[in-house]
Amino acid sequence: MFWENFGKDVNAKSTMMFLGDARNNYHSTNAWVLKECQKRARSVFWLNPEPRSYWDTGDSVITEYSTYTDGVFECRNLRQLEGFVDNLA
Repeated sequence: MFWENFGKDVNAKSTMMFLGDARNNYHSTNAWVLKECQKRARSVFWLNPEPRSYWDTGDSVITEYSTYTDGVFECRNLRQLEGFVDNLA
């Protein structure tokens, strides 16, 4: 749905930030959307609010998504968000 509504607006000036636990409820990952974003955007980041120890457990597909990002960051609190922002600078 995101790609249908906004894909045409993603360009070399875009910085994409996805926030979510990367759990797909055992449905298709639709990782192709991230792949297309990576092709068009300046950068793509994924901020994951789950502890890193939960990544890739159960229905988490964060490693598949990370293939098409410039970085995946655990981001559950202000300290971690600050670390992410410092990484951008």
